Amino acid sequence: MATAGVLAGCSTETSGSDGGDGGDDGDGSDGGDETAAPPEWPSYLDDAMGDTSQDARGQSEVTVAVGPDGSLAFDPVYLRVDSGTTINFEFESASHNVKPESQPDGGSLDGTEGGELDVVDQGETYSVTLETTGIYAYYCGPHEGTGMKGGISVE
Repeated sequence: MATAGVLAGCSTETSGSDGGDGGDDGDGSDGGDETAAPPEWPSYLDDAMGDTSQDARGQSEVTVAVGPDGSLAFDPVYLRVDSGTTINFEFESASHNVKPESQPDGGSLDGTEGGELDVVDQGETYSVTLETTGIYAYYCGPHEGTGMKGGISVE
């Protein structure tokens, strides 16, 4: 359990589909609380494509790549941030969107405009500032069935 948190760098990749320990790098450089328990990700994310995680606590703005290298994934899949952090979803390939699956009461993750299958052009950005603490799960409407899902723990 503790050994996964020894990797260095602000962005830590874990190798389990459960999201690992949330990516806390253990060296304190990211401002994260090393004593805080890792998030309990919802089972909805069990089949998420990819297993990248990032502990971005202490940062005011974070980028999530949407469809990097033409993939059907978000990068990172699992993200930890502080309340008040702005999340920038950058669309690196076409035919994707961001839709909320679940979020805490009062959460502000509305997702991209339009319906379930309305997509955002490559090169565009969708930004949201998350104030309400809790777990946010989201997905790409056209690719939810392939596991294009992600989660954000606002702490």
